[in-house]
Amino acid sequence: MEVIRKMDGFTCSQISIQHMDNMIMIGGGSHEFIVTVETNTAIHNLLSSTEEEEEEKVKLTVGGQACEFPQQYIVSMELVESALLQLLTDTSAE
Repeated sequence: MEVIRKMDGFTCSQISIQHMDNMIMIGGGSHEFIVTVETNTAIHNLLSSTEEEEEEKVKLTVGGQACEFPQQYIVSMELVESALLQLLTDTSAE
């Protein structure tokens, strides 16, 4: 978590974690993140609990590349921490 907290979205904007057969990628920084988990059979994105009626896009730098993501893909540090804890301890996650 210390490395993720140091992500600023500019000089450090992406990390990858290999856990068993899963690759966990976290991009962004500061207070806006995107989390993707790639398994042998699928790619999953962590979604925020906000439900936007419109497909509002948010600009976020990931891996040094400025990209636009749907608002629902942007999550807080608290949600990143919770998701990582669940993934790394193999507990069920919503």
